[in-house]
Amino acid sequence: SNFPNQFQKQSLQLVRHIVPLTSSAFYLIDPDMRHRGVALYNLEPDVEKEYQQKFSHLDPLNPRKFSSTTETVVTIDSQISPAMLKQSTYYQEFMKPHDHRYVADMFFRYAGEIIAVLSMLRHESMGPFTKAELTLLSHLQPFLEYTLNAVYLPKRVAERQSIQTHYSLTDRELDILELVIAGASNKAIANELSLGLATVKTHLSHIFQKTESASRTELLAKVFKSLTS
Repeated sequence: SNFPNQFQKQSLQLVRHIVPLTSSAFYLIDPDMRHRGVALYNLEPDVEKEYQQKFSHLDPLNPRKFSSTTETVVTIDSQISPAMLKQSTYYQEFMKPHDHRYVADMFFRYAGEIIAVLSMLRHESMGPFTKAELTLLSHLQPFLEYTLNAVYLPKRVAERQSIQTHYSLTDRELDILELVIAGASNKAIANELSLGLATVKTHLSHIFQKTESASRTELLAKVFKSLTS
């Protein structure tokens, strides 16, 4: 089913009817076995890729920083002063070139873990998110979170279990396989999972052995075939 992506697109549409935005993105932290996990509004896919590969670790709103909190809607200005933000590499090299000034992120959790983020962006001319807008967004969050959890997650869990059982993969191998499916390079996988490159390569060779695949292409073909069979 194309559920997550369809739901993400509808959520982006809903949010921009509620608050004025320049652009927005809705991404799943751990995409399921077949989805890249990103829906965008008025944002080039290259910008999102650039963010994931080069800048996410510099983002004051990086979801990892909020994993042990219960905050649901957070603005970049609540995390760093405007003066500090404008001096930062993140602002100078990523936000400014793309004309982003104000950012609010909505976090979605499952069992306490952040599983998805809806990021809302504004040009300088639109002004900061007001208290009333943030209150409105925080009221919308539980509804979106519930829908995401009720429909998307059970499917993802079932898919992961079926692949894991089918090929006798460890949890870590499964994490790596998901990132391979999402198109991540070995280096990107190492960064994402905080592993050494050599460790990633070792895990990958085990995955190739277990799935009897000689290449990434063959691996993907086999996984998709077993998911659809």
